[in-house]
Amino acid sequence: MSRLPMNIISFAKDNEKVYEQMRDYYFNYMSEVKKQDIAPYDKQKSLAEKEEKVNKNLLSEINRVAGMSMPEGMSFEAWSTNPMVKWASFQVVSMVIDAVIPETIINSIGVYTDIKTVGFGEVAQFDVTPNSIFTVSESGNAQRTAIRQKQFKASYPIVPINHDVTVEVALYKVLSGKESLAEFMSKAVLSIQTAMTKDAYGALATLTANANFPTALKATGYTQPTLLKLCEQVTAYNHGNKATIVGTTGALMNVLPSTGYTVFTPSDNMKIELIKDFLGYQILVLPQVASGTDYGLALDDKKIYVMSTSSDKIIKGAFEGSTIQNSNDYYDNADLTSNATLNKRWKFEAVSNSAMGCVTLS
Repeated sequence: MSRLPMNIISFAKDNEKVYEQMRDYYFNYMSEVKKQDIAPYDKQKSLAEKEEKVNKNLLSEINRVAGMSMPEGMSFEAWSTNPMVKWASFQVVSMVIDAVIPETIINSIGVYTDIKTVGFGEVAQFDVTPNSIFTVSESGNAQRTAIRQKQFKASYPIVPINHDVTVEVALYKVLSGKESLAEFMSKAVLSIQTAMTKDAYGALATLTANANFPTALKATGYTQPTLLKLCEQVTAYNHGNKATIVGTTGALMNVLPSTGYTVFTPSDNMKIELIKDFLGYQILVLPQVASGTDYGLALDDKKIYVMSTSSDKIIKGAFEGSTIQNSNDYYDNADLTSNATLNKRWKFEAVSNSAMGCVTLS
């Protein structure tokens, strides 16, 4: 069964294999080139083999979408000037991005983010139920009822905001096979994923910095008792949904056993690894992201978050519509290049009924 979104299955019209191949190529590319294991991929073929095959099949898909095939004897360069071919090329690029983004973004922020996709012009509505439980009181033998209690859901709207990225494209080279369309799309996906991750984490960081965040669930300086208390508080106030300790590798390296423990490691295969379990509470790592300025990092290495990942997610995200594109003709620019702009609408906000804690390292 296909794991592609329904809009892509409808667009592909029995050609889903092209988009499945692109997903497999991207996951292989991220594992081999970027050293990030996002999802399983076919390991029977090399990345170079996949790139050659994906580029060939993508060009075939572009011809299908354009509704015409390249006339026999015509060069790729001449064929690429056809307005329908140019339009079809970026429609296919947009669909590939939509095929890959959901899984990549869930891999990086799914621990604390719930994502909903809506159509163009729609607003994502998130229903938040009260986290409090009913009051149980003592009662007399002749008392029929206690104080009546009723809880109401709150509906919170999130309106996505458009984001775009413009790149200079030499479509002649792409369509002639001199530049890799697959690699171009991989870079586009990575760029959008990084921007989304920073926005989602930004919403999380803003929440814990807010003056209204409960002081009882904030702590400064790591100690074992402090972290354990937050884990117990979060678990208790989320009604048994066990807390998970979440943070970057730089933050979680501070979660160490108290003095008196001895850790043994084989001398022929010595490793320094993070503690994976803290007194029965699981530890999860947030992948770090480049901030884009002065080699900085977007995620705070001074924050350790305590949250119940199985209860209502702390951050809600909304995607609106599919990726859309616009481009200009080569002759519109003095240097005969074409600008391609990819547009994607999203927004992340802190909307939840769950309790969470935060330790700020000193």
